[in-house]
Amino acid sequence: MPVYDRDDLVLAFDSAINSCLQNTVLPDEIIIVVDGPVRSEFVSKIKSFEIKGLITVVWLSKNMGISAALNQGLRHVKSRYVFRADGDDVNRPNRFEIQLNMLNQGFGLVGGAICERDQGGRTLAIKRVPLQHDLILRYGLRRCPFNHMSVAFELKSVQDVGGYPDSISKVGSCEDWALWMMLLKVGVRARNTDEILVDALTDINMYRRRGGVLMIKSYLKMQRFLVTNSRKNILMACFDMAAAITFFSIPSKVRGVIYTTFLRDKIDSRR
Repeated sequence: MPVYDRDDLVLAFDSAINSCLQNTVLPDEIIIVVDGPVRSEFVSKIKSFEIKGLITVVWLSKNMGISAALNQGLRHVKSRYVFRADGDDVNRPNRFEIQLNMLNQGFGLVGGAICERDQGGRTLAIKRVPLQHDLILRYGLRRCPFNHMSVAFELKSVQDVGGYPDSISKVGSCEDWALWMMLLKVGVRARNTDEILVDALTDINMYRRRGGVLMIKSYLKMQRFLVTNSRKNILMACFDMAAAITFFSIPSKVRGVIYTTFLRDKIDSRR
């Protein structure tokens, strides 16, 4: 669980940790990677959990970015499997049990659907991903085939491919997408469940912020990565890049409508 200094993270952190500690299958250990300096109240909160026994905290002296923070955390893992979690999301009570059963069936990379909620608990949308291995392979050439905060994997497989790739120089903000494709390339069996595993904290502005020059640059780096490492057709990469430039360049409000209308499943907000 990587964390860094954010106002909303301080408020949501208790629920995120408790959702791990109150699952039907308890983790052997929770590793929190603090990516750079954080405010004193957050330090106190983290240390209050650190003394509870199951929790190990890795303190990084400076902000290194999510790829480096996750790789630092992986160095401290002692168990066979790793379950990714975020410091502002709530894991459903049976998340670990569901995914452990999937891993025990021989899959090395598993994930599931997420429910995106705002800070008031209102449901915004459901984000689903392809379920079967072959569909995940095909989908992964166009979009990220897993919800990162819902993923579990076998540690050795990730270590064998070198961990998360450097997010700045190689794949921009697509470090998780790149890792999944590296694992699929070496033959790791993958599976998603259609069950909702995580309630992810977000807001409508998050959809709108997913655009601009930085997103375009990240997507360009990821297309190069896919062409080089996953044998993606260059013409397909050019087509997808043109579509991405158009999407990331449109007004933020329009982009927000597209996300919530076409790229997510709407459900009854009372759920």
